Amino acid sequence: MKTIIYAIIALLATVALTPPLIFFCDKKGWYDPINSRKLHQEKIPRLGSIALAPVFFIVSAVYLLKTDSLKLIPLAPILIPAFFIFLVGVLDDFIDMPPKVKFICQCACCIVPPIFGYNWTHFGPLNLGVLALPVTFLWITGMVNAYNLIDGIDALCGGLSFFATAVFGILFYLDGGGFTLPFILCGSILGFLVFNKPKAKIFLGDGGSQFLGYMIAIFPLAAEKPLGQNALPIAVLLASIPIMDTIAAIWRRTRDHISFLLPDKAHLHHKLLAMGYSNKGILFFLFVIQAGICVSVVFIHYKLTQRQAFFFIIGGYFVMTVFFSIIHYTYRSVRTYLPPPPPR
Repeated sequence: MKTIIYAIIALLATVALTPPLIFFCDKKGWYDPINSRKLHQEKIPRLGSIALAPVFFIVSAVYLLKTDSLKLIPLAPILIPAFFIFLVGVLDDFIDMPPKVKFICQCACCIVPPIFGYNWTHFGPLNLGVLALPVTFLWITGMVNAYNLIDGIDALCGGLSFFATAVFGILFYLDGGGFTLPFILCGSILGFLVFNKPKAKIFLGDGGSQFLGYMIAIFPLAAEKPLGQNALPIAVLLASIPIMDTIAAIWRRTRDHISFLLPDKAHLHHKLLAMGYSNKGILFFLFVIQAGICVSVVFIHYKLTQRQAFFFIIGGYFVMTVFFSIIHYTYRSVRTYLPPPPPR
């Protein structure tokens, strides 16, 4: 019951804080820049993280202080870097930090949890051994950037984050861990989505998308009762849409000899838009797929043995690879047969 109460508090607080934030951004002219890479043409603030993230931190701190203040100390190595990830993103929203500087700042934050012992030890039956720390570091850094890259249309990053975070909360709860922080974050995300659904009145910005990617990466590492040796494979499957989009971006930029740190317009949502999907159509399509992944994860975690679950998860990776391949080649066909632009 306490979990529900704190999640509702986070939701209501975010709903209450976002309209004044929108008004303040309008007054100051703090809008997301309009350029050839962006899909919107309206003046829309991109500082939604300033409502979402602080609400999560404050409500989580109150919850921990009222239930078990001793938990704050072991959680400090994950919550303090989360706060700085948020700050780096907000700073980037204001001044457009050089990509290399932003990446260095991300790395400095993401190395802290594994240094303090928050590490993956297994990938299914495979013992990571000495690779535990570098794999965990790459996991957290990769998730920060994956959710940042997928944040290209209204409600997409927030919606995918909500699904993944909710499933982590459910798994921890059913396993008896009682880890409430995912549900508090779910409340904050839902409160933000009230204003971020199409057509959005405010965007997450880098501060929000990077913060959400970090939290989704760290939740399965921070649970009181870990999800067993399949925890990392489960986490990868839950985040497979942004992860596969990021892998595709790395492959695409390697092929075209373009820096990984530079943006482009060939992400999953760009391809679906070119194929004729609307913003709402993309959300429905991808949210159905994400919901299917979530239901599958809960089923295989509780109905199958660890060994059986691992092979089903690997099968899930294969399905997602096929899905992205179909989108890729369909997009190529659409792009090939698009009519030439009219003469100026």
